[in-house]
Amino acid sequence: MALSPLSVLCVLCASAASEDARLVTAPAYANLSPHVALPPFLEDRLAYYNSFESADGRPEVNSVDAQHGAKITRSEAGVLGRGTATGKSGEIHLRSPAFSPHRPLSVLFWWALQEDARIDGGFRLFHLTNGRGFVSHFSRGKGDWCALERPAGVLQVYHFPGIRDVNGIYDHDLLKRLDLKAGVWHHTALTFSGGSVISLYTDGAPTFKIHLKGRSFTEADAIHELLIGSRGGTPTCVDEVLILQRLLTADDIASYVQAVRQMREARYPLGAPAGAR
Repeated sequence: MALSPLSVLCVLCASAASEDARLVTAPAYANLSPHVALPPFLEDRLAYYNSFESADGRPEVNSVDAQHGAKITRSEAGVLGRGTATGKSGEIHLRSPAFSPHRPLSVLFWWALQEDARIDGGFRLFHLTNGRGFVSHFSRGKGDWCALERPAGVLQVYHFPGIRDVNGIYDHDLLKRLDLKAGVWHHTALTFSGGSVISLYTDGAPTFKIHLKGRSFTEADAIHELLIGSRGGTPTCVDEVLILQRLLTADDIASYVQAVRQMREARYPLGAPAGAR
């Protein structure tokens, strides 16, 4: 018996609706983490994640068994929930072979100064080292060092035999481009690719890039120690530390920064300060 055109249309619509329902209800990601502030696209090859919501500073994710060089405890208000203070009280000090930059590596964290930046002051944000050679990101203020007149942004690579030293002063007037008043939150991301390219992102935007000269990082360099936050200088609050064993793209980083700022604007979690400073 032949179906009428109307009957055929009803069958097709019912089939499409059934197919749409199947597609809609199928999970986009398997085994999602319970951490609301952690977007699903950042869960792949996630080595370490600490939101500092635990009273003892224990990370939510530590798949590489990173050892803590000092006890971490939550203290100051973070970009979302609580953060941890660094400065005279110490810094975040982690140790793991997984941090070696001869493999793809991405390190992300939020930070805010606890005091207004001074024209002659400085603070450190990131330090990756084997005890001698290091990759370091920091700000140095007016003074004799490099004849600076204003606080500068710096990314250095030093003391790796066979690799040319880099003193990357990428911004001679950081105060002109960043609000460095106490409590204003910023985001830093560093990525390492091919063992030879280091990319720096600030507030979700590409900031500076270093192409190593001489040779690439190797496993034999034994670069296992990672430090985040101040050690002396202007004290800094740090929050939402993410370390991934893969290379994030510029779009990945920009999307993440925008998402966190939107969450902060919406006052997540409940009771958080209004506004995405």
